[in-house]
Amino acid sequence: MTIGEFSQATRLSLKALRIYHEEGLLVPESVDPHTGYRKYGDESFTRAASITALKELGFSVKEMTSILASCKDDGDLAGFLEKRLAAVEKELAGMNRIRNSIKFLLETQRIPAMEKAMHITIQIIPPATILGIRYRGRYDECGAHFSTLFRTVGRFVTGAPFCLYHEPAEEDGTADIEACVTLRKALTVSGMNCRVLEERKCVTAVWKGPYEGLGEAYRQLFEYINANQLESNGPIQEVYLKGPGMIIPRNPKRFLTEIRISVK
Repeated sequence: MTIGEFSQATRLSLKALRIYHEEGLLVPESVDPHTGYRKYGDESFTRAASITALKELGFSVKEMTSILASCKDDGDLAGFLEKRLAAVEKELAGMNRIRNSIKFLLETQRIPAMEKAMHITIQIIPPATILGIRYRGRYDECGAHFSTLFRTVGRFVTGAPFCLYHEPAEEDGTADIEACVTLRKALTVSGMNCRVLEERKCVTAVWKGPYEGLGEAYRQLFEYINANQLESNGPIQEVYLKGPGMIIPRNPKRFLTEIRISVK
């Protein structure tokens, strides 16, 4: 068969056949020394069927060459198949991380912006299933923990990420912080704490602007609490409705942070 006829019979493109010839994967039975025309026969046709099957499993030209050189029948394929399966599982894990990141971006973009940055209200926050990573460190370290959370359970997350501040910061700037996400259902994850954050009464407000300005937001909130003879209790929650952006940087003036202070 000519290369055109062989391409039609095997469903392998002319380009692929030329590459396979150059790489030594599928060498025609003869090549005319004057015209360079390739001629294929029965042995090539049988080998082409094996190449097609291996190609569908995602093997590279180099891998297929090695397999066909060392394997006499399907019984010899086990080692190559196990290696390919491990590679596929790694690829799937990478695609799942990308999928979760995309879902997170879509989820956060659906959260409505607040026009009034410091409209203080008292709200009853309903219970929610949360997953947290608790650490002692700086405020700016929470981003790395959010990344870990979304890589691990991104497809189960709903809403914006948040931090719980269990204690005030020490003189060295470190605090008892828990980076958290809200889950659609309870999960067991090693090194992370999944639990229900119970219903609570909170003084809340949304701060619009850079994180460096949150001190002013807290000043106004605590003034409100004292003026209304309330008492704060439990960890303070910061919900990052709109932050720096994961792909396109957002102007810090457009950051939206909801602060929730539990009161009684």
